[in-house]
Amino acid sequence: MNAKQLVVALLALLQVGITSVFAQAPDGPANPQSMVQGTAGGIASGDMSSRLSQIDGMVNQRMTALGVPAYCLVVIKNRQVVFQKPYGFANVDKQIPATNDTVFGLASLTKTFTALTLLSLVDRGLVGLDDPLSKYLDGLTPTYQSLTIRQLASMTAGVPKQLSQEVLWQEQMPILLNTPLASQPGSQFLYSNFSYRLLGSVIAKVTGRPYFEVVRETIFGPLGMDSSATTVLLQPTGRVAQGYGDNGGQGPLRAIAYKNPAISTAAGMLASTTDDLTKYVFGLMSGKLLSPAGYETLWKNRPPLSTGASSKWAFGWSAGRNPNFGGEFAVQMNGGTQGIASTIIILPETKSAVIALCNLRKPPVYDIAKVAARMAFGNATQVENTDEAPQDVGD
Repeated sequence: MNAKQLVVALLALLQVGITSVFAQAPDGPANPQSMVQGTAGGIASGDMSSRLSQIDGMVNQRMTALGVPAYCLVVIKNRQVVFQKPYGFANVDKQIPATNDTVFGLASLTKTFTALTLLSLVDRGLVGLDDPLSKYLDGLTPTYQSLTIRQLASMTAGVPKQLSQEVLWQEQMPILLNTPLASQPGSQFLYSNFSYRLLGSVIAKVTGRPYFEVVRETIFGPLGMDSSATTVLLQPTGRVAQGYGDNGGQGPLRAIAYKNPAISTAAGMLASTTDDLTKYVFGLMSGKLLSPAGYETLWKNRPPLSTGASSKWAFGWSAGRNPNFGGEFAVQMNGGTQGIASTIIILPETKSAVIALCNLRKPPVYDIAKVAARMAFGNATQVENTDEAPQDVGD
């Protein structure tokens, strides 16, 4: 081979390498274990690299300022993982670093899995969204019999937000059913974890199997989410992050126990990793987990309340055009309870997303993911207040 032929061959190999690095992943990221930088949609490579560097600095700065023990962040742009990085310690006392495979509680991000599982049953003709709850559950008091599945999934059923005590769901349900509704069904949005615990009972009754088994069969298994379950089931792996509290920033960092999954059930029992949630988000963005009508219900259809007011939250997600992302349509959800702060923001039109998991809950922690999304997808210097997912939802 002469010198000219050698140069041509080397250039061809280099081109193949470049193409493979920036190839789109049809079903998920090619290498979600490491931080990745590259081109992203309409944003030039250099601009995106600069944005990601600024995001990295922002996360480090805010973690230090807020005393955050561990934080894991993923940024996806145009079906590519352009940034994935763990920060800090999953266990401070033992100095165990966080990794992309560290298990965090999801709290109310669980509701997105509940809604997806419910709508898969709707697609199969096993559940009707406008059916009364009494069609699926026995022993209901008259007040709860006529509540519809759609109202429960949209948090418009009027189910109370709090009860005098919180116990195992099998003991809590009779207490709830003898508690008056907080509002007329369909008249207002009222965030209630009990609505989704009731939906978990519907899923179990219709399928004849425990809620978690149905979620595993419907979502975890098909997407290869092998590190997703509950903190209790995953504890033997040694990869579950220690949860922490600091009295809202007013006290020292202290280790705290996670809420019993048997209390939270379908409203907040699940746990996962950023690696697994990346698979989940790619699965959602593939458009293949539900029928087209199912996706419309999951992310788009937000029927107005009986008062005529709009409702932006339903089936596990807040949804709407977001001026911080150039008016792009966005769906998002947060989870929060003792030792847990979790966020997913998805821009379905450009197949972009931000995923964040943390083992300390307080309101400013949620801003890290929001600012990262604005820095990655919009103009972080021109931020407008928008109605977004509940920040601190307690399950």
